[in-house]
Amino acid sequence: MPLYPFWKVTPGGNPTILLRAQDIAPARRAAVAAGVMSPQHIGGEQVGYVRFEGVPRLDMMGGEFCLNATRAFAAVLASQGLLQRHGAVHTGEVEVSGADALVRVRVTEREDELPLAEACLHFSELPRSEACGDGLSLVRVPGIVHLVHQEGAAPLPGEGCLGAFCSDERRAFTLDGEEAVGHLWLRHADDRTDARTNSGQPRSLVLDPVVWVRDTATLCFESACGSGTLACALAEHAATGATAFAIVQPSGSALSVRMEKTEQGWDVWVGGPARLTACGETELSGLL
Repeated sequence: MPLYPFWKVTPGGNPTILLRAQDIAPARRAAVAAGVMSPQHIGGEQVGYVRFEGVPRLDMMGGEFCLNATRAFAAVLASQGLLQRHGAVHTGEVEVSGADALVRVRVTEREDELPLAEACLHFSELPRSEACGDGLSLVRVPGIVHLVHQEGAAPLPGEGCLGAFCSDERRAFTLDGEEAVGHLWLRHADDRTDARTNSGQPRSLVLDPVVWVRDTATLCFESACGSGTLACALAEHAATGATAFAIVQPSGSALSVRMEKTEQGWDVWVGGPARLTACGETELSGLL
C-alpha cells in the first residue's frame, strides 16, 4: 500500500488535513476523508486534497469552498517555498474548489508568533445578507450558504438537539441541495463593543459555528470557520456599515476580516494565525 504525503494545519482552530493524493478518485474522497479525520487515524475537522504542480490547487472533501483550508494551504505552500517571497511576506494565487476565480493568498512571518495566513476574495458587489426574521439572516459566499443567528435570536441548541435543529432549519430554507451549509451563532464580545470600525477599531464579535457538508453527510461543531467568519462580517456590515472585524472563534483565536473598496469592487481579506502541527506520510489501508 503506497504512502501519501500529508500536512496537518491548525488555522486558528479547525484542524485541517491536506493530502497530496491526486490519484484518489473524486468519488472516494469523501470516504477517505471520513477515515482520516477519525481520532484513530490523523484526526481533524476537515480534509482537502492538494496539487502543487502548475497553479497550486485545493479540492475540499465535499467539493465545497473553505477559507480556513485555503489559509492552511497557503501556510503549507509558504513552508515549501512555493509562493513568491518579499522579505517576511509570501504571496501567490491558488485554485480552490467552489471558487470561480483564483484566490489570492498571503502569509506573513512574524517574530515570536505564528505566521499570519490570509486569503482574499474579490467581489464586484458584496454578497447580500438576506434578513429572514427573528434575528436570522442568510448569506451566500462561494461554495457555502450560511445562516447567521444574531444574539437574542434562537439560542445554540444542546448537543442532543443540534442535529435535528439544523436539519429542520435547512429544510425550512430549502438548503438540503447545497454543497455545504453553516449554522452560525454570533454575539458581541461585550456591551461596549465599538461599532465605529472605519476609525480603525475592529468590531469584536464571538462566533459558534456548526457546518454541514452534503457529500460527507457530516455535521461538525467547528473550532473555527473562515467562511462563517466572512458571512458574519457581511451580515454585520449590512447592519452597521462597518468594514473591519475581529471575530473570536471557539478555539479562542480571533480571525480578522477587512473589506477594501477598489475600482473593480471589493477585496475582502480573511486572516489569522496558522500552525503547521504535523507533516509526513500516511497509509490509507481500508479507506480506498
